[in-house]
Amino acid sequence: MSGFRTDSRSASPVIGNLLLVAIILVLGTVIFTVSATFLNGYGTPTADAAFEFTQSPAGLVLQPQALGTDIVVKLDGTEIERLASDEVGTSILLPTAPGSQITVVSQDEQQSVLLREEVDDRDRLGDFTAYYTFEQGADSDTLQDLSGNGNDGTLVDEGGGNGPEWGGCGLQFDGVNDRVDITDISAPVNVSEFTVVVKYTQTGKKGSINQLIEHQFSGGNEWFFETSPSNNGGYTIDYAVEFPDEVVASGAVSTNTTHVVVGTFDGNSYDLYVDGNRIASGSHSASVGMGDLRLGRDFESSSQYFDGALCELRLYYTAFDSNQIEQITTVLGS
Repeated sequence: MSGFRTDSRSASPVIGNLLLVAIILVLGTVIFTVSATFLNGYGTPTADAAFEFTQSPAGLVLQPQALGTDIVVKLDGTEIERLASDEVGTSILLPTAPGSQITVVSQDEQQSVLLREEVDDRDRLGDFTAYYTFEQGADSDTLQDLSGNGNDGTLVDEGGGNGPEWGGCGLQFDGVNDRVDITDISAPVNVSEFTVVVKYTQTGKKGSINQLIEHQFSGGNEWFFETSPSNNGGYTIDYAVEFPDEVVASGAVSTNTTHVVVGTFDGNSYDLYVDGNRIASGSHSASVGMGDLRLGRDFESSSQYFDGALCELRLYYTAFDSNQIEQITTVLGS
């Protein structure tokens, strides 16, 4: 497994608030070395620290090799973990995405920055297939795939309008005729494991099925995230790996509330997580088809339009475990 190592040393009075952090990334036989400086407004470091990073399908894994102080590990400003100085060797998963910033600071009053690193290299990410933050790019009719795999989507309004609108946490769907089509997705025809993560808010139509994401494959089978009416009010969150046979659902949840839902499949079983909690599971041993995706509407018919906002979506061709799901929920839920 490829990795890179970062060593941080205490600064002398001459250096003051500036510390050069040597970062060595090993990819095959190629070594890259870059420098980073302390963030403005933080204190001068007072303790030695060394960190090792390795790659995993879910993102980078940080492991302190030496610590002279208690630390806080953050990803994009969100606290991921606190470690005492005697917890050297503890592995911390960081579900990194393009542009993610990793920061390690001391827990003392000075909050010395011991590490700052921005992830901007595709080889240092997880096993991404598609990654959408639903932020408007140069082309307002295109949903940009930030994974680097070119799986862009096209905004569609079946009523002849402009389609889903940019704004709020991401992309707003009207529940009437909005959808996004993602065609020619770079993927194997069939996969034996995957993880899909969606952050969203449903604002209406709790009495109807709302489609978040769907793919239809051979024989009319589908995998999807959708919401359905609940007899207890609100709606349920449904996850299928091979509809109509393999579907699980949550209990009732309320509209106008943001949720992070995760569906994972490891080749033998599939699990639904809502806001970090494992809600339901089932068994399935056959491969699952991949290909064109649709957001905000049923794949084969003009129905099941989503009324709400999609904030973030990640698709991986690897099965996450419970710890990885907890970490990615923490990051997306912040």
